[in-house]
Amino acid sequence: MTFLVTGTSSGIGRAIAVRLAERGHDVVAGVRKIADAPAHPRIRPVELDVTDAAQLAAVAKDIGPLSGLVNNAGVTVSAPVEHIPLDRLRAQFEVNVVGVVAVCQAFLPAVRAGRGRVVMISSSSGRVAIPLLGAYSASKFAVEALSDSLRQELRPWNVPVVVVEPGSFQSRNRASTEAAAAADRVTMGETAERQYGSATDTYLEFSRKVEAGAGAPERVAAVVERALTAKRPRSRYQVGADAHLLLALGRVLPGRAMDVVLAKSLGSPS
Repeated sequence: MTFLVTGTSSGIGRAIAVRLAERGHDVVAGVRKIADAPAHPRIRPVELDVTDAAQLAAVAKDIGPLSGLVNNAGVTVSAPVEHIPLDRLRAQFEVNVVGVVAVCQAFLPAVRAGRGRVVMISSSSGRVAIPLLGAYSASKFAVEALSDSLRQELRPWNVPVVVVEPGSFQSRNRASTEAAAAADRVTMGETAERQYGSATDTYLEFSRKVEAGAGAPERVAAVVERALTAKRPRSRYQVGADAHLLLALGRVLPGRAMDVVLAKSLGSPS
């Protein structure tokens, strides 16, 4: 079986590519820089920026039939909705939403040819939004909606579309994500810092603690492999105790009660 995985330079995407290769599958691993690709005899790295139409077309031209497409590439923008620079909001959606659609459009012919399926990497934040991650959550909510529509649209061809919703897992991108958030704080200016600086510091500290105790991305990779190879895959898989708990609370608690729970969990200032 041959699978295409986007965003394989680190974290969950890298773990997915390596696991599939180690299980005997051929993997086309999309990365922005070939030097960052995972190394394995069954992994073929390709330059694939999901926002670059020319790269998508070039890879799609020579891809051959695919048993599965894993839409994993994504970025995280952290900023209060009131002050987020609109170019950063657009960038968040350009990668996490428009990029997902662009990848599907480019490679669905190959998926059909291989009688394969599509796996979308979403997030528990795509079902329950938290403060200061409004842009990221909105992009993942959009991925959830697109996945539901696509799943229904592809039924006539028997092409399953599966959503995987991880909770918190270890990442190698924290330094770059925090650097971007720090730059955004400077851009947003003094008023935003006065209003949201304390909350931002609290959120970042909470996020670091969560990731320090988070599970390995290989756990997500195992679920993705199941989604790609199960005879009758579910439409959604949650991964991680925190994802299961967050989604369960989101289903049973009223909105205001959920706000209180999230504020206390994050240690958000009143």
